[in-house]
Amino acid sequence: MIKHVRLIFLISTLLITSTVNSKEPQSCDYLEYVNEIIEDFAKEMKTKYDLRYYGSGGSMPTDVEEIEAMFISYHHMTVDEARKVEINAIQDLIRRINSHEKIRPYLREYPFHQDRVGVSISFRTKTDDRPFDGSVALVFLAKNKIFYKAAEMKMSASIPMTRIDENNKWTTEIKPGELRETLTSLHEETYEEALKIAGITPHPHQKQ
Repeated sequence: MIKHVRLIFLISTLLITSTVNSKEPQSCDYLEYVNEIIEDFAKEMKTKYDLRYYGSGGSMPTDVEEIEAMFISYHHMTVDEARKVEINAIQDLIRRINSHEKIRPYLREYPFHQDRVGVSISFRTKTDDRPFDGSVALVFLAKNKIFYKAAEMKMSASIPMTRIDENNKWTTEIKPGELRETLTSLHEETYEEALKIAGITPHPHQKQ
């Protein structure tokens, strides 16, 4: 009886190990394909717009649900200029994802739409600071809307701080505010509105 139990346990273990191992290459495959897409995309953005790629992300627990790419630009841009770069980058990324046949079985949905991709561009000066001249400091797509942010230096609010003094009594002191960098809303619009303003033809896979 003990031998039979051991044999059943051994067979079960082998079956489980075999199943797990058979899935591992597949689960790693789509991450490799995402890296291929992002790598080519980053090169194209560097060539076209001099964008410096610095990271990517998204949501890919068991399949490819969302893909995001982040860039830095050392160019001064107005809202109109940033809009064209952002829209063209989004459309380029969508095209690359949907034309990559190997990643297609792992996409949460095919075709992949603009509400599943994200491109953010952070604008910097030559000293690697954010621009404080009213130009775009950050542009990004979220929930089918494009947001444009400007950078400002603002004084934070004073904060009351309570402590026990040398006489073992509670006392309140006011901690003065500090000058801090903040991002404020410069402009926002839907993805569809941005396409029309920029005069760019929607990608065939854009969700209506």
